[in-house]
Amino acid sequence: MRIHLVRPAETYRETFLRALREFRDEGLSWYFGPDYANIEEDFAAFVARKLAEATRATQVPKTQLWAIADDQLVGRIAIHHRLDDALRTEGGHIGYDTVPSFRGRGVATEMLRQALPVARTLGLTEVLLTCNDTNAASIRVIEANGGELRETRSLDPQKAPKRYYWIRVS
Repeated sequence: MRIHLVRPAETYRETFLRALREFRDEGLSWYFGPDYANIEEDFAAFVARKLAEATRATQVPKTQLWAIADDQLVGRIAIHHRLDDALRTEGGHIGYDTVPSFRGRGVATEMLRQALPVARTLGLTEVLLTCNDTNAASIRVIEANGGELRETRSLDPQKAPKRYYWIRVS
């Protein structure tokens, strides 16, 4: 499967909505928000909001990219331009999701590989990625892209410990 990263665009409306339904059915709606109907009704406004995240002044700027293969949205990846305290603890510089029907095919590994040079163009020389200690798929993705585990920390006794990986992007 040949994947390429693109900026969010209205061109991908139908494939995005298909992916959104899969994520929603799985209960993974945090990226899209709770209002599927509003996204479907005004997809252009949704795309504009995602693109605007790269230049926002009140929060950490974030570049959103969508992974496309054979004209299908297969995943999404976001790069925070810097870290704040919350991202240092919970999120890191880069976060990604693979559309459920495309999991297990190397999509996340390839998305991250392609996103690292983008992070470099944003002035980052090293990026933090975090994942739960129980997330074997994400561990494989990060380590396949040169992730160096620097710490594992328990943030909540009710949840799995969190792993903190760093990847050089020089």
